[in-house]
Amino acid sequence: MRQLTLWLLLITSATFTHLSFAKDTLRIGLSPHYAPLAFKQDGQLTGIEVAAGAAIAQQLGRQPEFVELEFNQLIPALQAGKIDIIMSGMSITPERSKLVDFSSSYLSAGQMAIIRYNDAGRFAYKGMLFRPNTRVAVVKGTTGDNFASNNLRDAVVSRCDSINEALAKLKSGSVDFVIHDAATSWSLATDTSRQEFMSLNNELTEENLGWAVNKGNNVLLQAVNQQLAIMQRNGMLRAIINKWIPVTVEVDAATSTHLSDTSPSSSNRGNR
Repeated sequence: MRQLTLWLLLITSATFTHLSFAKDTLRIGLSPHYAPLAFKQDGQLTGIEVAAGAAIAQQLGRQPEFVELEFNQLIPALQAGKIDIIMSGMSITPERSKLVDFSSSYLSAGQMAIIRYNDAGRFAYKGMLFRPNTRVAVVKGTTGDNFASNNLRDAVVSRCDSINEALAKLKSGSVDFVIHDAATSWSLATDTSRQEFMSLNNELTEENLGWAVNKGNNVLLQAVNQQLAIMQRNGMLRAIINKWIPVTVEVDAATSTHLSDTSPSSSNRGNR
């Protein structure tokens, strides 16, 4: 009996990943509108979440299947069993944690304000964002949306389905600024097609991003956390993030990756 028990323990330990996942694919839900996290380049999905998702799936012995959805459709799709995991720059919040289970955080990045470059004088410091009757665009269901609701109560808020819609409103002049994730704000630094935008460097919030699985899916959650820890220790996560975000990235295996500004100014042209 002792030999049998030991043999079963060895088999379970050696094949944990493959026994836990009978399917051949890992269905990864993401919103492809958030460079550098997930976006289309020459018609192909790419970005931090795509590279990390492919790596996680490979380490779990599965093929990645990326399911493109609007951001506010991700949690309903997960709950309906249409996807296995959300990897789309989702901030860990108490409200969302009631609906899904989050992995350990892989990136720390708050909300930032994106303005038109020509309006730099109007928003020389962060406090100017809070003036009455300013017009702000946010993406529905995001922490930027929550920030506007809770902190910009005298503003006129336009709630958009995607960051591209919000930026189009900013470009047309129908809003004064956009509030969105720092990671996507920074990506504008290398986007030559959007040099009319800049972001204010000071983050408006402090947030941790995580990957989400269905409530109670402890097997997948544990496996993802194990692989995330390996990626943090061996430098893979650092390499993936540094490829896409033009700022200094500090990675600690015990904590998430953190973005820190390396520029001398308080705002950056082309950042979002």
